[in-house]
Amino acid sequence: MIFKSIGLALKRVLRPRCVLCQMYEAQDPYPLCDGCRADLAWRGETLAVQDLSIQIAFAYQWPIDRLIHLYKYQARLELVPVFQYGLMQLQRPEVDALLAVPLSPSRLRERGFNQSHELAKKMAYYWNIPLLTGVNRRDGLRQKGLGRGERLQNLDNAFSFEPSDKKVLPRRIALIDDVLTTGGTLLSLAAFLRAKGVEELTGIVVASQHQHDSNK
Repeated sequence: MIFKSIGLALKRVLRPRCVLCQMYEAQDPYPLCDGCRADLAWRGETLAVQDLSIQIAFAYQWPIDRLIHLYKYQARLELVPVFQYGLMQLQRPEVDALLAVPLSPSRLRERGFNQSHELAKKMAYYWNIPLLTGVNRRDGLRQKGLGRGERLQNLDNAFSFEPSDKKVLPRRIALIDDVLTTGGTLLSLAAFLRAKGVEELTGIVVASQHQHDSNK
C-alpha cells in the first residue's frame, strides 16, 4: 500500500508539462494542457482541390502558423507532438503507403530535416501504414513568394522516383505535408505519381490557408 501511494505521488510529480505553455500538465493522452488545446485553430475538414481530396487538421492562423514557422525554420522538433496530435484527429486513410512531400537536396541541406517526413514517420507508426521512400524532388524549385501560376509552372518535372528495392509504387498513397497554400505542390506530386501508375491518391496536411473555397 505504501509503495502504491509513493508510485501515485511520483506519477503526479513527473507528469509531462504542456508542450506549448510549459506551465500546466499535459492532459494524457494529449501533449497539451486543456487551455492550449482549446486555443489551437482547429479545422478538421476535407477539401477537394481539383481532383485531390485533402484532409486538414488546423487553419493556418495564430498560433498554428507561428508554431509551423518555428518548426520549419528554427528546427523546433519538440513541436512535432502538437502537429501529430492534430493529424491523429483526422480519419485514417485507407491506403497502402504514406509519402511525405519531399524536399529538394539543397533545401534539405539548408534546413537539416524534412518537416513533412518527420510527421509522416509518426503517422505511419500511429496508423500502422508503411512509409514510402524513393520519391525525390529536384533542386531549383523554390515556391515561397510565387503566385499560383508561377508555382504550378515551377513544379513541372519536379519529381523523380528511385526505389531502393526496385519495386513499383503501391496502388494507393496518402501524401503528407505541413501547409496547403495553393495546392500546387500536392497536385504536381499527385500527377507525377499517377503517371507512374498510382491509382488512388489523397492528401493530409497539418494546416491550410483556405477557409471556404475548395477549388483553389
